[in-house]
Amino acid sequence: MKKLLVASTAIVAVTAISSAQAADPIKLSIGGYMNQYVGYASQDDDGQEDFAEVKVESETELYFRGSTTLDNGLTIGVNIDRYADRDDTGGDDVFLQISSESLGRLRIGQTKGAAYALSHTAPTVGPVGNNDGDVQDWIYNPGTATGASDVTSDQTHTASESNDGQKLVYWTPNLGGFQAGFSYGLDANDAGIEGVVDVGGANTGSDTAWDVGVAYNGDFGGVTFGADVTYQQNNNGGTTGAGVEDRNAYRVGAEVGFAGFTIGGSYRDTNNENNQKDIDAMGWDLGVSYATGPYAVSLAYMHLEQDTAANSGLEHTRDQWVLGASYDLGAGVALVGSVFHAEYDNGTDNAPNSVNDNEGTGIVTGLQVSF
Repeated sequence: MKKLLVASTAIVAVTAISSAQAADPIKLSIGGYMNQYVGYASQDDDGQEDFAEVKVESETELYFRGSTTLDNGLTIGVNIDRYADRDDTGGDDVFLQISSESLGRLRIGQTKGAAYALSHTAPTVGPVGNNDGDVQDWIYNPGTATGASDVTSDQTHTASESNDGQKLVYWTPNLGGFQAGFSYGLDANDAGIEGVVDVGGANTGSDTAWDVGVAYNGDFGGVTFGADVTYQQNNNGGTTGAGVEDRNAYRVGAEVGFAGFTIGGSYRDTNNENNQKDIDAMGWDLGVSYATGPYAVSLAYMHLEQDTAANSGLEHTRDQWVLGASYDLGAGVALVGSVFHAEYDNGTDNAPNSVNDNEGTGIVTGLQVSF
């Protein structure tokens, strides 16, 4: 059914394009952002690691974007995002988009899934957020070490996880505030975009994935409300065996805004995390933000947990909170800062000063420049 939906949507879009008349060629514009941060983090010293307390961090991307509207009303757009930091030369979202008010949007290329754009989570401002993995850039998560247990593998945690693998993504038109989306394609960021896709036992990376979701966003006399429900499945084609199973996740999210305040949160339940059969995970977040003029502040909390083994009663846990602030200096420049705390607890290791546990607090500030 899902293949039929994607195929029929693509046929409609291609048929509409073929009947279009001449239009101006696409001209690309350039934009992007550069974020430069400096921060301090204090974390447990377990006798095995010695982390720098002061660190400087950079995030830079360049955008190349353009579009043209055909005489039949279809808009054809291209999006090329490239990381620009010295040690990060890969691409981000690279796709072609076909859209119209009556047909919705169809993307083809390397991009996140449909459910990701529909998700509502706890609002955050500042350089460090719960749902983007930034806390782990400053406070070491022992789960990332070889042979150690992690607490959820997803980059976006309680939001709809999605890598920038090659895929088809479709969103319906917005109908009275309701919008649905569906996507299918490769799950891995670094999977090849040409050649056959090996999903057999010899493959360890190029698995396929699909997701579907529906969201509502509306404004009721100055009070905004948004909510979503999504489902995702990662089809494991690489590793075989009794302990391997397709990974699937259900999630819900909601957000309410009024008088400058925004309150939001989300919950996600995952079965067969990392495609490991009967190893389940869950997570939730809750937060509030307030914005007035050039100022904005936020406070958000997240809790995550994952089974230590198949059908285990023990769980690895991660708890973290982030206080953020920003001040718009104008001309695309913002002064930002975050104070945050994280605690990682390995469910199978109760020894004091365990190398599999960590706890820390940090503060980060810097400038965000968009152009």
